[in-house]
Amino acid sequence: MTSNLDSREPSATDRATKRAYKREFVPGIVAYILILSAALIWGDLDGNSPARFVWAIVPVLPMVWVAIAVLRHIRRVDEYQRFLLLQGLGVGFALAMVASLTVGLLDVAGLSIPGSAWIVYAVGMLGWLVTAQVSARR
Repeated sequence: MTSNLDSREPSATDRATKRAYKREFVPGIVAYILILSAALIWGDLDGNSPARFVWAIVPVLPMVWVAIAVLRHIRRVDEYQRFLLLQGLGVGFALAMVASLTVGLLDVAGLSIPGSAWIVYAVGMLGWLVTAQVSARR
């Protein structure tokens, strides 16, 4: 007979942890999308007004909310889930640093890459996502 402990279904605690994470994470992402959209539409980011710098920074505020949600999630999950999450974050961070170094050195050599900060961000996020998916399947 198979034990209930062998089930691949998430436990009630796991489901509650996931719900709590979504309750904290999703509003931050929605706020980020809305504020970023407003900044892109009304912020005149390509203009000459000093207010464009405020518009450019305002979308960072909801991302602080998102970062706090991730940190709280790390504290709530069990040791194995924390290991997987931190492994993904670590690989994403390392890849972002390699991308940053590459873009920075190319810039020093005279090749300026438009949107290079977004490239570094995307490499880090994709590294986190792929590592988390691969680690979770093991």
